[in-house]
Amino acid sequence: MEKLADLCCQSLEGKQPNASDESEALLKAMLMSGYARMEGRSLQQDIEARVKEKCLKPAMHRGGELSAMTSELSKKFDKLKLWESQQPEDRDNPKAANLSSATDS
Repeated sequence: MEKLADLCCQSLEGKQPNASDESEALLKAMLMSGYARMEGRSLQQDIEARVKEKCLKPAMHRGGELSAMTSELSKKFDKLKLWESQQPEDRDNPKAANLSSATDS
């Protein structure tokens, strides 16, 4: 979460134009560490609070941009959470790995 707040601060200060790959990796790490199972937590609010602690002046003057960034991060996290919770569908029968294994039987 700390690194996500750093990325947001850097973006607000104009130092980090696009960190989507890095943010996605951090969000996935948070998901795997169990953040999604914490009751009553809002990722958007938690990140915003950390950003305001780290870089108060840019966060105060660019509040709309901060809200948009944290909302986007929250949406990405929700998509990752949904993706990780889905089970592969077992509708298809197993298929042969190659032609020779399909004809050997």
